[in-house]
Amino acid sequence: MLFLLNDTVLMINGGLALVQRAGLPMDAVRGFRLSDAISAMQTAMIEIPDLVKASPDKAAALCWLLASRSQANAALFVPNSAKPRKPADISYRLAQVSITTLGSLHALQQQGRSSPAVVNAAVWQAKAA
Repeated sequence: MLFLLNDTVLMINGGLALVQRAGLPMDAVRGFRLSDAISAMQTAMIEIPDLVKASPDKAAALCWLLASRSQANAALFVPNSAKPRKPADISYRLAQVSITTLGSLHALQQQGRSSPAVVNAAVWQAKAA
C-alpha cells in the first residue's frame, strides 16, 4: 500500500506485524480509533520531528493505523509552533488521493525528482481547491 506522509510516499507492507516491529503496544493498538491514531502520530512527531527518516518503521506503522481506521491514504502533520509540546500543537489533514497520483509521486521520489513543492502542488493544494 502506498501512503503519503507529509512529503514522502511510503510503501507499507505488514499491517499488525509492522506495528509490532515498530514497537507500538499491541494491546493499545487493537483498540485504537481514528482519533487515537491521529494522537499517536502527533505525539511521534513531537518526539521525533523527522519521523520518516529517523524511524521509518514507526512512521509506516502509524500511517497503516491511520489508513486502517479511515479512508485516508495521505496525511499532513505540521507543527503550529517552533517547539510543539503536546499533540494539539501539531495540526493535521487527512486525504484520500488517487493511486495514480501516489504512484507518480512515488516514482518521482525513487528517481530523486520529488520535492515538498511537487507534493504540495499535486496533493495538498489540489485538495484545498
